[in-house]
Amino acid sequence: MASAAAASPPTPPESDPRLVEVFTPFLEKLIKNASWRNKAHSKLSHTAKSILDRLQKPPPAAEAQAPSTPTSAPSTPTSSSAQPGPLRSLSLADSELLLAPVTSALGSGSAKLAEAALELLHRLIAHSYIHGEADPSADPSAQLVASLLDAACNALGLDDEHIELLLLKTLLSAVTSTSVRLHGDCLLRAVRACYDMYLGSRSAVNQATAKASLVQMLVIVFRRMEADSSTVPVQPIVVADMIELPDAGPGSSPTADPNVVQGFISKIIGDFDGALTPLARTTSSTGAGATVAHDGAFETTAAAEEGANPADLLDSTDKDMLDAKYWEISMYKTAIEGRKDELGVEGAVVGTLDDDADVRIGNKLRRDAFLVFRALCKLSMKTPPKDAPADPIVMRGKILALELLKILLENAGAVFRTSERFLGAIKQYLCLSLLKNCASSHMIVFQLSCSIFISLVSRFRPGLKAEIGVFFPMIILRVLENIAQPNYQAKMIVLRFLEKLCGDSQILVDIFLNYDCDVHSSNIFERMVNGLLKTAQGPPAGVPTTLVPPQDTTMKSEAMKCLVAILRSMGDWMNKQLRIPDPASPIVESEKNDNDGGNELPQTDNNGDESSEASDSHSELSNGISEAASLEQRRAYKMELQEGISLFNRKPKKGIEFLVKASKVGESPEEIAAFLKSASGLNKTMIGDYLGEREDLSLKVMHAYVDSFEFQGMEFDEAIRAFLQGFRLPGEAQKIDRIMEKFAERYCKCNPKAFSSADTAYVLAYSVIMLNTDAHNPMVKNKMSPEDFIRNNRGIDDGKDLPEEFMRSLYERIWKKEIKMKEDEFVPQQQQSTSSNKILGLDNILNIVVRKRGSSMETSDDLIKHMQEQFKEKARMSESVFYPATDVVVLKFMVEVCWAPMLAAFSVPLDQSDDEIVISQCLEGFRSAIHVTAAMSMKTQRDAFITSLAKFTSLHSAADIRQKNVEAIKAILLIADEDGNYLQEAWEHILTCVSRFENLHLVGEGAPPDATFFALQQPDLDKSKQAKSSILPVLKKKAPNAASASKRGSYDSAGVGGKASGVDQMNNEVTSLLEQVGMAEMNRVFVRSQKLNSEGIIDFVKALCKVSMEELRSASDPRVFSLTKIVEIAHYNMNRIRLVWSSIWHVLSDFFVTIGCSENLSIAIFAMDSLRQLSMKFLEREELANYNFQNEFMKPFVVVMRKSRAVEIRELIIRCVSQMVLARVNHVKSGWKSMFMVFATASYDDHKNIVLLAFEIIEKILREFNKDISLNAIGFLRFCAAKLAEGDIGSSRLKDNPTSNSNPPSPHLASDGKQEGAVLTDKDDHIHFWFPLLAGLSELTFDLRPEIRKSALQVLFDTLRNHGHLFSLPLWEKVFDSVLFPIFDYVRHAIDPSGSSPQGQSVENDPAELDQDAWLYCCIRPFDEQRWIHVCG
Repeated sequence: MASAAAASPPTPPESDPRLVEVFTPFLEKLIKNASWRNKAHSKLSHTAKSILDRLQKPPPAAEAQAPSTPTSAPSTPTSSSAQPGPLRSLSLADSELLLAPVTSALGSGSAKLAEAALELLHRLIAHSYIHGEADPSADPSAQLVASLLDAACNALGLDDEHIELLLLKTLLSAVTSTSVRLHGDCLLRAVRACYDMYLGSRSAVNQATAKASLVQMLVIVFRRMEADSSTVPVQPIVVADMIELPDAGPGSSPTADPNVVQGFISKIIGDFDGALTPLARTTSSTGAGATVAHDGAFETTAAAEEGANPADLLDSTDKDMLDAKYWEISMYKTAIEGRKDELGVEGAVVGTLDDDADVRIGNKLRRDAFLVFRALCKLSMKTPPKDAPADPIVMRGKILALELLKILLENAGAVFRTSERFLGAIKQYLCLSLLKNCASSHMIVFQLSCSIFISLVSRFRPGLKAEIGVFFPMIILRVLENIAQPNYQAKMIVLRFLEKLCGDSQILVDIFLNYDCDVHSSNIFERMVNGLLKTAQGPPAGVPTTLVPPQDTTMKSEAMKCLVAILRSMGDWMNKQLRIPDPASPIVESEKNDNDGGNELPQTDNNGDESSEASDSHSELSNGISEAASLEQRRAYKMELQEGISLFNRKPKKGIEFLVKASKVGESPEEIAAFLKSASGLNKTMIGDYLGEREDLSLKVMHAYVDSFEFQGMEFDEAIRAFLQGFRLPGEAQKIDRIMEKFAERYCKCNPKAFSSADTAYVLAYSVIMLNTDAHNPMVKNKMSPEDFIRNNRGIDDGKDLPEEFMRSLYERIWKKEIKMKEDEFVPQQQQSTSSNKILGLDNILNIVVRKRGSSMETSDDLIKHMQEQFKEKARMSESVFYPATDVVVLKFMVEVCWAPMLAAFSVPLDQSDDEIVISQCLEGFRSAIHVTAAMSMKTQRDAFITSLAKFTSLHSAADIRQKNVEAIKAILLIADEDGNYLQEAWEHILTCVSRFENLHLVGEGAPPDATFFALQQPDLDKSKQAKSSILPVLKKKAPNAASASKRGSYDSAGVGGKASGVDQMNNEVTSLLEQVGMAEMNRVFVRSQKLNSEGIIDFVKALCKVSMEELRSASDPRVFSLTKIVEIAHYNMNRIRLVWSSIWHVLSDFFVTIGCSENLSIAIFAMDSLRQLSMKFLEREELANYNFQNEFMKPFVVVMRKSRAVEIRELIIRCVSQMVLARVNHVKSGWKSMFMVFATASYDDHKNIVLLAFEIIEKILREFNKDISLNAIGFLRFCAAKLAEGDIGSSRLKDNPTSNSNPPSPHLASDGKQEGAVLTDKDDHIHFWFPLLAGLSELTFDLRPEIRKSALQVLFDTLRNHGHLFSLPLWEKVFDSVLFPIFDYVRHAIDPSGSSPQGQSVENDPAELDQDAWLYCCIRPFDEQRWIHVCG
């Protein structure tokens, strides 16, 4: 930089015409407005004239005249003429010359002079005439700019509204400018000036502008810090969105117009937007900023620097700062533990290079953000002085600081959220601010504290696990769980913020995983849900409350909103994890929050080493816990441990046994003692009782407990204090004796020279306890004096007295400070407290926070110190690792925790209230709960919600239907539409509601019921009652008895068949209510079934079949609504893939078989006709070769044909099959098998009409429609002949199955079903196999179709020619007589109709032989293609 300066020497000011143009009007205003009566003004005017003369009349040698010009500016070294100054192209001396009148004018006390100076300063900054850093501890140029800005801030004391606006314009320009870089003290000075202006200005416009300017400055500072660059583009804030403008105070100007404030901000930011380029010049000094004379909030001390020692914090005298310092040292050891360089080792090397400005800019930008954040935290902790507790200025300043912190946290970027430095600042300063403000009686302070805490939970939870675990019960749950006498405003604030918290679906799941599943943390999620439930239900009956009815109603509504928001948030998170599309969700996810908004701090990759380390650790945590088993173990461990602690607090011995058995505590006395000493939530009295027991284990535990203390070097009373902090001495003297005896032994062992024997310590311990009770029990009137205490203990040291000085000192210490248990030190006695608080040791923390002002128990410092010790203990015990939830199984545990409270919260108001808003919220809660439980396959919880919602439809009790019941019906339909894929068995409840609605709809329209057409006649009804209950076995357990059926309005007893309860009382009002839904909406449930996935449609079909069974089970009032819908949904889903359709039909097939065999003939006929319709539709689809699905589809006809006892049904089946064949003959493939099985079954039916009808249809099929099939059959007979000749078909097969069921009844079968001839000879084989084949071919030669005749003749003679040599002589005789001769007789008769058969032919034949021939010939008739396929294997 020095070489650059040498190459381009500074130019004199008069040589820059633009600079002359800027300064000339200013100097003229100074000369004009300076008062000649004021000595300082006169001197300023003289200086301005001199400078103006020089600028207007430049001498030829400006360099020589510059030093001799008379000015009032301070003298500078001669070398300053060569140093570059803050004014562009001018030397330091010339810059001081020109800027000296500006500084003097700002400090002149004249509004007009200051106005001119501020206008000039703003112009110089806006047009980049001034450049460089402003730092009072850096080089002279930076000091000059810093002094100039400090003088500008001091002009605020003029109390002029116009001056205030000019100052805001100047300061905001300086912070926004990329040529002037404000760091450290100067930046804090600018922020402080705006802060003071907001508090002190009398103009509402100026107050609003100051507030907006502050926000804009903070956005710029933190945006640059995030980007690690001072040249990052900056957008003006949206005033209306980010801040609330202050109201006009008494005597002030009217309320500020947001448009005016917005224009002010936009104009200043717009002047710099992209118009400037950063200058390469930078200062080489990186020293710490000097402390300025402001209050502690805006001090920059060494603690803010890199590598600062936290112990140095103790030198401060600021009260709030002391609190913050103790917070840091005691709880977190060091919150801003510096590193040598923010950018790590690699950055440290780069930082040694003087010309690397980016590294230093990065460090300074982060330091600036840290200082501003710390200043705001300190300002938010300011408390009014004791003499003016209601000081409005202090309160307004506190509120402003909290508002600014809220804006910073809501727009925090990646560096702020992950950097250890900033997280340490939050722990060190912001948490202390929350601690002081969260119990404020001012609602605006409490509201802002809640907002800040919610921002921490939403955006900073990975780095603040312990802090959130402590503050959530303190700020949120403390207010939420106060049911009877809450602060209405505070509770409404908490409820609204909880609803906002649910906007990010990840937050609740993370809270549950990290706190409800953490052994040492409170069950935050569970307590939150239970608190919301109790709030939604209101105070218990008979309990006095401070709420008026309107407040109670509003609070219940808000609690209900929160419960619904929780479920909706869980559903949205589940949708993301399971990739369930949910475009209608209104929840704004965290990803949306993380994107750069209009004023959000950017997330860039160049964040330095801190953010990269944090992101790496976060990515490691992301994989930390995601398995269901690990989560389940964590949750189960915590629940079991808390159960054991709760049992211990009732029965210590059983509690220890339970914990040991559950492996939560070791079996050794040492491990049990360690547990009693360290575990949270144990009742101190119960610990004392257990330690005082004389049983062997308890005695050993007590010895181990006492031996765990180290009393070396401790005073006797100090040892007793430490010993009695962990438990309360029991009331029984023998127990106390055992405990104190062991204590005395331990103390003497640790301090062998203290007393001559342990007996001395034992007696003195008793005396000390008695003294403590005497001194601090208000019931004791006559207090023990020191002399009394000494006298009571004479001769206890082996007959000697203990030293009097020792005894008096001991007496004084006991008298001044009571010996008491640790938890009693600050906690007032309370009769009742939240069990989870007690178990986790939070009672004392919460009681300290809510302690009223004026409590004389302890000072504020003691309370804060105790709080910080508690926080430190919580931070030590809790797991430090934060686990981001990624495994969806965590939702199951969340639902198990919250489903019962949720069900109660939604059911009770839905039943009791008629308010539209309440009903809408409850139904929304039901929908969200069913969505989560159904998608997570939690059957019990899902069915509980769906059953309850179905009951609220009142469709089972028509007379009770109101508008809210109609809304419940709509909710049911919406659930069916949105969550149908996951409802599984719960579809039954929804389809039952649809069925009942249709029934009421028909009644309302006056349409006749289905029973008109399908009811059994009385004789049949009596018969069906006596029949076995095997027809509808699925429904046997559901049949209600007479008593339950008579109960009006019972959901479980009201079936879907027959009349619903209250139908007779239906009026026009109920009918009009039901018309709001309409059957079109109901039918959509069935139409949209085609959009269900593969599992969903099968569940839907199963449920629909069950509902249809329920409808049809009524013998007197059956309904067929669901049966018709089954046909419809089968039609809608017939185009699904074959695998899915096969599963669907497997369900429907069983259903149709059951209904087809019903005793109610009308129902069975309707079912078979419905099956026919489906079959006709299905047979339109082509079936590829070698598939068998047509056969499977047609099987219900076969099964019903075999099982049905109704002749009408069997006849209907035959006619249905006939119709299908005649209409779809070209599409039938594998279906022929089932069809012929139907005909085969009909062939041996007991009713002649059925047999004749079946043969008639077969004949029609074969003759008129199945020519191709007949030809194929003839060709197949050729194949059968070949197989028969090869021996594949023979006597062995017939012997194995001599009475095949497929054969028609034979006249030669004995009564026992066996054939008379046990073994067939070869001759018989020939006759029984060859002759039917040949006789059949012979018969076909008489067919009227020429193709059939020709093919039959050819196959017949080919068979005789090819296989005739295998025939026996008797067979050949049969062939000639019964096969060939009839053919030639037919031909001869056709030629000579008068011809006759040879005489005597019929007489010569043996009667038995004729019978056999007749049987063999008749055998061929019932044989069809399927018969031969079966025979040939």
